[in-house]
Amino acid sequence: MKMNPREVRLGVIALIAILAGLTYWLGEPRFRAWQEGQRELELLQRRRDLAQRMLDQTDDLESRLAQLREALPTYPRGTDVTAQILRSLQSTADEHNLVLIRREPEPERRIGDLYELAITTSWEGNLDALVRFLYALYAQGATVDVRQLTVSPVQGSPDRLRGNLTVGYAYSRQEDNV
Repeated sequence: MKMNPREVRLGVIALIAILAGLTYWLGEPRFRAWQEGQRELELLQRRRDLAQRMLDQTDDLESRLAQLREALPTYPRGTDVTAQILRSLQSTADEHNLVLIRREPEPERRIGDLYELAITTSWEGNLDALVRFLYALYAQGATVDVRQLTVSPVQGSPDRLRGNLTVGYAYSRQEDNV
């Protein structure tokens, strides 16, 4: 059987098409697996770099943590500090002409070797007094955190505001000497 050049070309083209389809069919899952492996490798490299940066910063972070721990007020074990913190909050508000209407302390919470006391209060005053009061709390550093603040105008008085405020205080307790 003799094949003319046209049939040979069609046969070669058909063979190439079959081989290309077979290669795609067999190679495509492996190609996707390779791509997924590359993505995973990049993700792991990023995580490794992040972990290395964190390890490199360990000494700096430990020194900063030690400074923060030294800045925290320390109270004796078993002493109720709620009244003292309430007086401090009230005096800060008085200094800045903010009226604290109601103060409700939450129970003291222990978080590791730190303690936390949150106080929710209703307040009333003008915008300037509120801003100065919040700045005074901010200036106390890491020991005070304003968690929630609501503000609304007082009806009938355009320059007066009122709202609620939740302030968290962090402190430590003295170690028991046995």
